[in-house]
Amino acid sequence: AVIFGLVVPGEATLLLVGFLAYAGTLRLAPALLVMIVAAVIGDTLAFRAGRRYGPRLRASGLGTRVGPERWQRADGLLNRLGGRGVFAARWIAFVRTLVPRLAGAAGMPYRRFAPWNLAGVVGWVGGSVLAGYLAGESYETVSRLLGRATGAALVLLAALAAVVLAGRWLGRNPDPVRALLSRATA
Repeated sequence: AVIFGLVVPGEATLLLVGFLAYAGTLRLAPALLVMIVAAVIGDTLAFRAGRRYGPRLRASGLGTRVGPERWQRADGLLNRLGGRGVFAARWIAFVRTLVPRLAGAAGMPYRRFAPWNLAGVVGWVGGSVLAGYLAGESYETVSRLLGRATGAALVLLAALAAVVLAGRWLGRNPDPVRALLSRATA
C-alpha cells in the first residue's frame, strides 16, 4: 500500500472491474463490496502507517526537503477541513493515496477519519465501478450500431483529439520551431 498505491492507478482498476462486471466475468454487487472493503483496509493501513512513521518521516532527509512550512500547511488544512478534507481527497488522483498517511501523521483521531473516509470510498468506488459498467454498456451499443466500422470510428476520434491538442499547443506557442528547439535543448 505504501509504494504500490502511489504507482498503480486505482481509477483504472475500478473501471476495469465495472467493465468486467458488465461483460459477465464478475458479478457487480460482490465486486463492489470487495473493492470498497479493499479501499477501506488500504486507507486504514495507510492511516496507521502515517501515525506510526509520520514523525520519523518529517525528521528524515525527505521530510526536511518538503520543509516544515509545507508540513504545517498540510496539518492546518487537515485541521481546518477535518473529515470533509478526507472525503474530498478521495476524488483527487494521487491525493487520495497521501491523505490517509497525512491524517495519521497529523494526529487526526481515527474516529473522525473513519466515517468520512468510508463515505468517500463508497462514493468514489461505487461511482468508478458503475462508470466502468456503463462504459461497457455504451461500448456494446456503439459496437452494435457501427458494426465493423468501430475501429475506423475510434481512429477518427483519436485523429480528432490529436488535431485539437495540436491546435491548442500551436495557439500557446506562436513560433512552434523555436518552442520545440528550446524544449529539445532543455
